[in-house]
Formats: sequence, C-alpha cells, structure tokens
Amino acid sequence: MEHFSFEVRKHRNLEERMFAARKLLEHFSLPPQCQWVADCMDNNANVAYGVSYERVCIVQKNKIAYLGGKGPFFYNLKDVLHWLEKSYGKR
Repeated sequence: MEHFSFEVRKHRNLEERMFAARKLLEHFSLPPQCQWVADCMDNNANVAYGVSYERVCIVQKNKIAYLGGKGPFFYNLKDVLHWLEKSYGKR
C-alpha cells in the first residue's frame, strides 16, 4: 500500500475547499466519469452520513504506544507491522 502525504491547511471558505478537492482529483488521476463532490462549509454531509477518520492505534500498558495518521490516506500498515515486529519480534 502506498503512503500519500498532503499538506492542506484548514479551509477558510468553499473556494479553498474546492481547490483542495481538485488537487486530490489531479493527484489520483480519476477517470472523467467519476464525479467528485465537496461538503459545504457547515459540513452537513459529514454530519448526515457520519463520516469520520479511521486510525490505527496501539495501546501498551494503558498508554498510546503508536498512533497512525488519519485514514484512509494518512496511515501506513507497513509502519504498524514494523512497530509490532520491533516491539514483539517477527512471527
């Protein structure tokens, strides 16, 4: 799985949000028949459909030992495997 990293500041208006969406569209080279949308600034779609991040988190001795990036684009399962192998050895 490839790891992609994007730096996008918090959008201050819909124009900035649409600009960021276009950047992603260009990066992933989606075919023209794929439609893309961006939520309004009040995040109604997020609220209505319960969109949330997924994260990989390893808790060790009641403390967070590893916290992956926000998914699905900003975490890397190879990093998790490397952490587990380093901490517990290969199986």
